[in-house]
Amino acid sequence: MQHMESTSYSVPPPPPVAEENLSQLEVLIQLYEGSIQFLEQAAIACEDGRVAEFKHWMQRGRRIIEEFQRTLDFTQGGQVPAQLNDLYGYMLDSLTQAGLTHEAEFIHRVIEQLRILLDGWRGLQVPASVVSMDH
Repeated sequence: MQHMESTSYSVPPPPPVAEENLSQLEVLIQLYEGSIQFLEQAAIACEDGRVAEFKHWMQRGRRIIEEFQRTLDFTQGGQVPAQLNDLYGYMLDSLTQAGLTHEAEFIHRVIEQLRILLDGWRGLQVPASVVSMDH
C-alpha cells in the first residue's frame, strides 16, 4: 500500500457561493476572481521556490482560463469571441512559459489581463439598488 503524502497549502478557500441562483454573469465574475486568486498563489509559490505549490495553483488557474476559452460562443458577439480567444491563448502561452522558466513575471502578466477583463464584467452588473427600484 502506497503512502499518500498530504499536501497542505496555507491559502484561504474561495468565498462560498451565497446564493444557489446566481446569474451567468455572477458565476463568470466568481470564476475570474478564483483564477486570479489561484494565479496569485502560484506567483508567490514560484517566487518562494515552492515547486509543488506553484504547479498546483498554476493548474487550478489555468483550468479556469481553458474553460473560458472552451466555452466561447463564436456565433454571437461579433469579433469579441475571437478577440477573447486570442487573449486567452496568450494567457495560456504565458502560463506555459511560467511553467517552463519558473519566472513569476509571466504569471503577473496574466493576472493583469484577468483583472482588466474582470473589471469589464463587473461593469456589466446591475447594482442591487437599481434592481430593487424596479420592484
